[in-house]
Amino acid sequence: MAETARRKLILINKAALDELVSLQDAITIVDAAMREFSAGQVGSPQRAVLNVNPATRMGLMPGTMPGLGRIGLKVVSLSSDASQYGLPSHQGMMLLFDDKTGQPLCAVECHALTRLRTAAASAVATRALSRPDSKILTIIGCGDLAGPHIEAISAVRPIEQVVVWGRQPGKVEAFVRGLPKYLNQSIGITSDIRQAVSLGDIVCTVTAAQEPLVQGEWLKPGQHLNLVGASLKSAREVDDAVVARGYYIADSRPHVLSQAGEFLHAVAQGKVKEDHLKGEIGEVLAGQVPGRANRDQITIYKSLGHTAQDISVADAALSRAAESGKVASIDW
Repeated sequence: MAETARRKLILINKAALDELVSLQDAITIVDAAMREFSAGQVGSPQRAVLNVNPATRMGLMPGTMPGLGRIGLKVVSLSSDASQYGLPSHQGMMLLFDDKTGQPLCAVECHALTRLRTAAASAVATRALSRPDSKILTIIGCGDLAGPHIEAISAVRPIEQVVVWGRQPGKVEAFVRGLPKYLNQSIGITSDIRQAVSLGDIVCTVTAAQEPLVQGEWLKPGQHLNLVGASLKSAREVDDAVVARGYYIADSRPHVLSQAGEFLHAVAQGKVKEDHLKGEIGEVLAGQVPGRANRDQITIYKSLGHTAQDISVADAALSRAAESGKVASIDW
């Protein structure tokens, strides 16, 4: 009888992930992952969402990346009550497997992974679609994704000024005070969301809004928008006019057509047709779909989050963890 192989499951928490994969690394990794996805090299069925109770949902995001030899499953709980207990709204883990042996290889803390890959994905899209000389960044919302987005967008564009809007002034002020000093940017707060949107060359919506906050009439020529916060069919951060005014690119075409609340609402209301979705960011990166056509065009990237991003970043962390020997592991 063959001897049972000794197996270890590597555990990667936030501190380890931050040390193993930098934001700049993640931008490069996500760029490659989205190209692979749009080239048909990633298996990514629709994610499943289970309603647990009025405050909590459970999400499952499976996927395969043969090019990496990996299978991944992201298990995440989303709770609107989590903050009452001092916890983030998104919690869970990313499980990575070897696709040949089926062996579980690592478990990555989900909150940190999601923050990193989501900000990296927005940076990839911003680099591909925004005007290269964009200098003013507007952040709508000041939750978990706001800080990483400031850092990520600043890594790909010469941002000199950041404008922040949030629904709770005290929370916005605390957020701004906690931003890293090394950013060396002018950080402004406004209570006027219309002003915030109109000022930005790049606008990132990173809220938990269920109903639209941003209106299309506020947009100005040449802006780029990353729509990030709403990831369910029932949620919208922007109105139909925003969707209609923008050159609309997605992370995943099938996922947008089934889960992107803003886009689906605009289609249902007859403001746009399905062909208003011009392509996937991976197609833009590969030159198969045009990017920005001119300086005055308004561009939109809809981020729903994708398993290819999770698997690729987790795999990079796993590879570096094995080399460093600094992370925890358990016998499996």
